[in-house]
Formats: sequence, structure tokens, C-alpha cells
Amino acid sequence: MTFRGVCGAGLAVLVLTAAGGCDVLSKKAQTPKAAEATPAASPAAPIVPAQELVATVNQASLSTTDVELATLALRRFVEATNQIWQPLPAQEDPNALDLTDVMNNLLDAELRAQDARARGLDNKSEVRRRLAYLQRGFFAQEWDRWQRERATPTEEDIHQFYAQNQAGFTDPERIRVRLIVTETLSEAEAIRSKAVAGEEFGQLARTFSVGAGREQNGDVGWYLRTLDRDRLQFMGQRPEENVLFAQLEPIAFSLEGGQISQPVKGPDNRYYVVKLEERKPARQQTELEVHDAIKELLTMQTMQQQLDELRKKAQIERFPERLQGVKQ
Repeated sequence: MTFRGVCGAGLAVLVLTAAGGCDVLSKKAQTPKAAEATPAASPAAPIVPAQELVATVNQASLSTTDVELATLALRRFVEATNQIWQPLPAQEDPNALDLTDVMNNLLDAELRAQDARARGLDNKSEVRRRLAYLQRGFFAQEWDRWQRERATPTEEDIHQFYAQNQAGFTDPERIRVRLIVTETLSEAEAIRSKAVAGEEFGQLARTFSVGAGREQNGDVGWYLRTLDRDRLQFMGQRPEENVLFAQLEPIAFSLEGGQISQPVKGPDNRYYVVKLEERKPARQQTELEVHDAIKELLTMQTMQQQLDELRKKAQIERFPERLQGVKQ
């Protein structure tokens, strides 16, 4: 279903604030009337250039930036639910969401915010704590953004890092295996003997295995060595391959194509017999292939160094014993 179709069906709940709050945006939504209170505009509100002004609420300004941020949150909500995003029309559409609806929702949010401040809600201790929490996260994100702009490595930095660490930039060896899993050693040995004698391993797996891949004739897919997977993850990649448990990994990777291992006891006290189906050898990755990963790695290293410097200069006290009182 497309985003437009979902809107027509009555999509209502939208995330509209970068700080983590939620507002309800629905076509022609009604807001309950509040008791009389003197409106209080947002403190330290930025000056909005006339050409960017879209509305005012008791002298408080709403800008095109406000609408853009709200629309971005809406787009992320839509895409997170696997729907197709379509830009909202600027002109008012009585039958679907449009930018006027986004603006009106922001107006309602500003009215509620002003009334909350007028009633002194911003002076309540629990409110101020929540606000401090949201502000902390917001400015931490802004720090990350600012540092990332300053920490971006040059092309020469990237090239030198690749040249100095070229041995580490390999596309690692991968193997595809079949497994037969049994409850006892005697079962594993008997089934292995049948496979070595010529009976089809996949059929034996489907008949006797009690482990993963039984319905696929024991085919459990491709595997990496644990160290290789960890290295790829450290470089910012997300390998799809699994890893075998520690006792089985070296045995599986030492097999020749079509060879069947002796039974190996697993951490679950079951016994594993593995057959090597296919192997992809390791290969050297080019600088172009790993360019973006190196760029991200160097950027994150520089940012971490800056954070470490802040830690060294800061006066930090911790009271971990009080964490016992945290509600979960």
C-alpha cells in the first residue's frame, strides 16, 4: 500500500519533534478548549526572516524550517513502516494530508506549549527533568554533527590508511556447510558412517537431524570465521553470514570440498557433523571498495579522541549503587 493510500485510510499518529515527543496529526482534528490563561511564547525564540514565516501564534513565529522538520519526521515514520513516501502537496487538499495540515498541527502544538508555560508547567520539577533529558540528547546530536564536519578525513588520509593497513582489507574466506545434529554421540557416529559410505548427506539430515536447517536438507548457509565477522563489523559493515561455535569453527574451515567431519560436541551438549559444500577464498579488497568504510572509521576515531579529551578535563562522579532504585 502506498503512503497516499494509508493517509486516505486515516493515518493519524506522527512523530513531529526531533526531541522525541509525539503529536497527533489528523485531518480537521479538534483540540479541546483550555481554561483561560495568559499565553506564553517560547523563550529565546529565534528571529524568523519574513520570507520564511508561515504563521504566528500570539507573536510566536512558525517557519518553513519548522514545517520541514515536521515533514521529515513524517517521512521517516512512513518509511519505517515500509510504505512509499510521496511529497505532500503545498495546496490544501480536503481529502488527504498536505503541508497545510502539518502547519496547523504545529500551530496547535505551539498553542498547547504556550498554555503549558502560562500555567507554570515548565516550573514543575518532573517537567524540567524531562526537558533537561531531551535537551541533553538534542545538543549531543548537534555536537556529533559539528564534530563530524570537522573530523572528516582528507582523501590523502584515506589513501595512507589503506596503504598502511592493506593486509587488513581482505574480503574474508567463506564456507557453505550442511549440518546433522543429534542428541547422542552414538547417533552422530552411526549417521556419519552412512554418509561416508555414500548415502546422501542432505537426506540423512532431513531424516535424522534435530538441528537448524533440517527442512533444507541440513543446508545452513554461509559462514565466516568469528574474527573476520568482528573485523567487518568494526569497519562498519553488516555481514549476513553467521559464525559457528568455537569448537566447530576450525574443523569446518579445515575441511576440503565434500569432506565430512567427525562428530563435535556443541555448547548445547548435542553432537554436530558438518559437510563442506562450497568455499569462497579470501581476496584483497581494493581501496575503492573500502573507501567509505575507512572514511567512517577515521571520522569516528577523531570524534572519539575529542570525547576522550572532554572526559579527561571533566569532573565526573558516579554513584552506581543508586541505580538499584531505577524504575524499569
